[in-house]
Amino acid sequence: MFAPFADDALEPQLTVADMAALRELLGDAIQPHQAIAMLDLGEHRSRLLISEGEGGHPQPVFHHMDVGIDLLATRTFKQQMPTEAQLEHGIMLVEDAAMPMARLIPPSNVFVTRDPYLLEVGQQALGVRDVATAWKASGRLPMLSREAVEGQFDMLARQAAHPYLPLGDLPQSPRWAAALLFLREILHHWQLGAVRLLPGGPHQAPKG
Repeated sequence: MFAPFADDALEPQLTVADMAALRELLGDAIQPHQAIAMLDLGEHRSRLLISEGEGGHPQPVFHHMDVGIDLLATRTFKQQMPTEAQLEHGIMLVEDAAMPMARLIPPSNVFVTRDPYLLEVGQQALGVRDVATAWKASGRLPMLSREAVEGQFDMLARQAAHPYLPLGDLPQSPRWAAALLFLREILHHWQLGAVRLLPGGPHQAPKG
């Protein structure tokens, strides 16, 4: 139900029934009046889904950003871990796409993702093997805080000063770095404190 969409068609177009199922999955992590905001990253563009809570419009509404993983990892980072200049350029690209959409985020919301690239970022930051295992172990969907994302990004920024010297256990994947940058800028500019990680389908983000 919540598998990542195909990039070309931006499918599946989730329904009100899907949103009701997602609310049930979230349990007490979401209140009836709160909206759901969901982010998916595509290769060439990305998508924000908004489904309002009680008293609003539960039918999902989709908004698109003309920036995706390919733009950052391939064209900006040149399929390598980013340098300081490339990291700054990537920040500018995501800012330009994300900032105009900040006004679309309902003031009371639960921010979620099932995107495989973002799940890899979360798994690294939380030190878990996969989201589904962590969910089954605790009975709650894992939550990645903005502080945890900033901690990972600080390490990436330090490595960017010496891009050919790996830092700690930081994944040496430009796509992972691109997803981390994307999530960091989204959380900051949309003024979100955390993201809930949804178990994904069998697809995994490609390495490199």
